[in-house]
Amino acid sequence: MLLLVLGWGLPEIRESLNDPVFVGVAGTLLGALTGGFLSLLGSVWVNSKQQRSVQNLRKKNIIYRPLYDELVEISDMILLKNPYPTLIAFEKSQQTMMLHPQYDAWRRIKLDSRYLDVPPILVKQMEKLEKAIIDYKNVRKKASKEIQDSITGVLKENGLEGHVFLNLGSVISRSILASDMKDLYSIISTNNNDCMEAQSIEEFNRVIYDYYDDNKIIVETRKSYDYWISVQRDTIEMLALLIKQASIK
Repeated sequence: MLLLVLGWGLPEIRESLNDPVFVGVAGTLLGALTGGFLSLLGSVWVNSKQQRSVQNLRKKNIIYRPLYDELVEISDMILLKNPYPTLIAFEKSQQTMMLHPQYDAWRRIKLDSRYLDVPPILVKQMEKLEKAIIDYKNVRKKASKEIQDSITGVLKENGLEGHVFLNLGSVISRSILASDMKDLYSIISTNNNDCMEAQSIEEFNRVIYDYYDDNKIIVETRKSYDYWISVQRDTIEMLALLIKQASIK
């Protein structure tokens, strides 16, 4: 075909094919062209692989890992010591004596160009987690207020007005929600001279725990907390898979 394009006729082509020198030169030229073309394809393929590798490494280090490390720390350290927290923040600030969850990584990612590289499936999961947290915070406030109001009433009915303080609901609500059976009376007692009998204290604690066991707001708060923890666990597993995939690719 090349010879025909060059204007050679069939006789010239037959004569040239019988010439060893011509065949050698033509073969060398064809090999060079083929080799150059394959080399170009190989370079493009290698460059494409390198670019994808760099992109995957970038996603792993500046998107997936910050999210994963933050969620694991909250799940495995903070919430184990502080279940049913009353305080949850979406920014980093000074921690309280009782460590509380601080979700900062996702909101920072959404404010810069990294957000453009986040897979849609992860965006959807992170938004789902954030909504679960906000829903829990809202119902958690109701639980604290419910406990504050009702415990205050019980204390006043028994002549214990001196035990009522501003954040009483927040202080004892964690024990009630977790059903850890702590001595609630010792928590709310503000007078070291109190001499309530042990049997009365035990009865006081039992009545409080039994009363709230089926309370609508308490049940709703427990369900909301369990859902939040479930979504967070799923998010951690998703991030772990994304990190592994990025490492392999």
